[in-house]
Amino acid sequence: MRYIKLSFKYLIKNILFVFLLSLIPAIFMGSLLSPFKFLEFINNYANLVVMGFGDIFYSIIDISWLKLLFYVIGFGLLGICVSIIIGFIENHFRSGKRNYFNIKNYINNNILAVVLNLIIITITNFIVSFLCGTIIYLFHIMIAGLNSAPNAGLVVLAIIMFTVYLCVMAVVSMVLFLNIPSMNLNGYTFKQSLSGTINFISNNFINLLLAVFVPILITIPLISIFNFSNVALHIVNCICIIISIMYYTSFVMTAYFVLNNIMRYDNRKYYSIK
Repeated sequence: MRYIKLSFKYLIKNILFVFLLSLIPAIFMGSLLSPFKFLEFINNYANLVVMGFGDIFYSIIDISWLKLLFYVIGFGLLGICVSIIIGFIENHFRSGKRNYFNIKNYINNNILAVVLNLIIITITNFIVSFLCGTIIYLFHIMIAGLNSAPNAGLVVLAIIMFTVYLCVMAVVSMVLFLNIPSMNLNGYTFKQSLSGTINFISNNFINLLLAVFVPILITIPLISIFNFSNVALHIVNCICIIISIMYYTSFVMTAYFVLNNIMRYDNRKYYSIK
């Protein structure tokens, strides 16, 4: 709970700046892409007539040549905005002052680490989604056969595979999210930084993992409730992406400073004269 409280405490105090920057990639990705496609599939699978592997694959993975272009653009926007937010938070932690206008330096200092770790998360997401989808498809053709909708047992299996997917992605995301400030603040290469990140995570694994699940626990019911309409779904996608960007940027920086015992000067008690 400690990391969750720290994340929200900092976020609430700086919510406007972080919200405005989160809004840019969230609107683009939420309106043109389906970032929570696997969750949509879980809600729709009971009524899905499976004619072939493509019905499962394209229900879980949102991909096409046009979507690939949108992902590249969305990734660029996400990388830039997250770099600015992280740079702002680091500057605030180290100096105790909010500097909203040093945007160029924030991007230059953080963009490579942010984009590299986000790309690895995205590739991992694709691989894990594909593997889970393949398992669901194989069981579907063995139990229900092609040209048929799933029975109750297959729906339960799909939910189990989705849970596995969430757990794997939560662990991978936790490590790579925290690897971003580790690379930026220490100037390490990806390999050096990853080794150090895993070391300091190991003693706080459960608490950090619980903190990572906070936006997921908000996203699951929202997507499930508003899955009935494409328009409503796109709006909810935007909201969930905004929440995720705001929370995770605050989480990685506050958690990293605590885990590495780095003094924060945004808290006046550290430098006020008594």
